[in-house]
Amino acid sequence: MEAKLKHLEFIQAAISRMATNSFLFKGWAITIAAALSAFAAVDTKAALLTIALVTSAMFWGLDGYYLWLERGFVKLHNEVVTKDEADIDFSMRIDKTDAARKWFKTCWRYHLVFFYGTIIAIDVVGIFVIKGSK
Repeated sequence: MEAKLKHLEFIQAAISRMATNSFLFKGWAITIAAALSAFAAVDTKAALLTIALVTSAMFWGLDGYYLWLERGFVKLHNEVVTKDEADIDFSMRIDKTDAARKWFKTCWRYHLVFFYGTIIAIDVVGIFVIKGSK
């Protein structure tokens, strides 16, 4: 039983790291988008908002990737829970079959679309407002 608990602790630590990374990505995405938007508003430069748009999309992809990894480790955790003590091998391998499709599908989860979609929509509106005012 001790080996099983230790393996579950390892998996839980990986899940926690993925969740922490996701939280940090959201914070950095907002910080960068807000800073670039503020500079763009002062200097009326659409290029800064375009950079904010691209970085927000990149953070969206990274956040989706870490959420996909986190979900893989949760699935592994559930599998280890059902294993017998003799079958514990301390494997940290997650299922990576059809990884690109699963990652892309994870990126389109409601909370990610709402969070990053809002940032991107604000950037796009700002770009059109700046270009329209010139």
